[in-house]
Amino acid sequence: MQERIGIVGAGINGLVAANYLQRAGFTVTILEKRDVIGGACKEDTVSFNGELFQYACGASVLGFMQDFVFDETGLSNRLSTVTPEHPEIVYFENQKTHCVLHADSSLRAQEVRKKWGELGDVEKFDNDLARVVDFLRHGFKSAQVPTLESAEEVLGKEITDLWITGTARDLIDHYFTSESMKIFYAIDVVESGPVSLDSPYSAFSVALMASGTVFDGEWGFVRGRIWRLPQELEKINRELGVKLLTSAQVLRVNAKPPSIVYLDRDGNEQFLECDRIIFASDPVTAARLTNQPQLIEQSHTKSILGTSGKLVLFFKRPVVWQGQKDAVDYPDFDMAFKFIVCVSTVDEFEKATVRAEANEQDYIPTVLEIYCEGAAMRSFGDDCGYDVVSVFIKHCSFGRPGAELPEVQHRIEQQILEFVENREEFIGSVFLTPKDLQTRFDFPAGNIDHIELCDKQTYFARNWSSDPATNFYQFGASENILYCAAGSYPCGSIAGTPGYMCAKQLKETLSIVRVHSTTKTD
Repeated sequence: MQERIGIVGAGINGLVAANYLQRAGFTVTILEKRDVIGGACKEDTVSFNGELFQYACGASVLGFMQDFVFDETGLSNRLSTVTPEHPEIVYFENQKTHCVLHADSSLRAQEVRKKWGELGDVEKFDNDLARVVDFLRHGFKSAQVPTLESAEEVLGKEITDLWITGTARDLIDHYFTSESMKIFYAIDVVESGPVSLDSPYSAFSVALMASGTVFDGEWGFVRGRIWRLPQELEKINRELGVKLLTSAQVLRVNAKPPSIVYLDRDGNEQFLECDRIIFASDPVTAARLTNQPQLIEQSHTKSILGTSGKLVLFFKRPVVWQGQKDAVDYPDFDMAFKFIVCVSTVDEFEKATVRAEANEQDYIPTVLEIYCEGAAMRSFGDDCGYDVVSVFIKHCSFGRPGAELPEVQHRIEQQILEFVENREEFIGSVFLTPKDLQTRFDFPAGNIDHIELCDKQTYFARNWSSDPATNFYQFGASENILYCAAGSYPCGSIAGTPGYMCAKQLKETLSIVRVHSTTKTD
């Protein structure tokens, strides 16, 4: 009889795990409590002057996903993607001109020396980063359990200590001299939560953020907007035979025998028998539904705070950015990823992290990450009649929803419009704080990665298994229950990597068991 898998959660990781397991011969059923799939990858609308505007209310861009996942699931046959040819652009509020971070090491070194006075070894940093990233990617593909022993065997102890177990401050101090360069790479550390630059393992996030392969470490856009990715993957899964139950509120999960009790869309209690259950939801909910006291206690001791928010701006016509009219070296200036940096020193950046964690202020200006979604859609020939710019906001405290903070919303708008030449085309914006992200997506404390990427919650410690060496994605003590969402290794954000690795490890484990059982019977 085919192995029956029940998956709780139809976000990217749940959909990816279902795809691989169904194609491997399992019978897969996904239960999603909402009436739409996609997790934090979905669309919403807002009205300005009676006109409706679409926007991505969670993730905006694709980057963490591995190219083999994109290909093997069938997504590459269904979706068109693009990444800007223009290098990343950094605006410092206290500097007169922007800095272009070229992909080429020598060009970037020249630029940052000229603009930021950087005297460090940019090429050495790039080479070492590439080594660590290659190691991580190999581990993803082979679904290898992350260990320090394997890292030291491949990378050596010095690189492992510097890039994996070390602090981000030591890492950036090792390679760079200028405050501007150090701040830029410190951004990766606070991707979703208030992680200190002095926290052990905080260096690991720098390599992790460059580990996607769909765009070879860069980020890009999906034609039709990012929410098409889960929509197409659900269609592919359905064609493969995956069963999807939406509006299915899980009440409890039984480990022996494995089963899921849930309410269907009519409010009737239903019972789904399984051989294995995979949680692709947040770990706090998973611990509660499995009624594992040790995991519930563990989830309460984890650092789960989120301090990244989002502002989506709408314009009547395409945005013209500061410096765009004079740009001749590369196309796609309008589409390029941009950063607005509001602090001058690494210490200011670190102090903002501490203040955001303590909820001292609703918003502490440090860094704004800008994704020019409208420009990307125009590159596909798609023009919706207005321009859209999504901005991820660092150091936004977990307190009040954006609707209660109009003064903060206006302040961030003005920070961005300061670098827009045609600001008169601005229509309005939507402001989402970590509190909003908690409400919309059930993030336990507004963290898009469910738990922070900090000491004891990253690399080999980013799991919930009582036996990680044998079954890394096992959830608690039961080998019949697994966990593969954003709170597991490596992390989430439209990656699908945990879903893939969990599915691959499960297939390999069951294959070994079957071979052993057959040998024993013979």
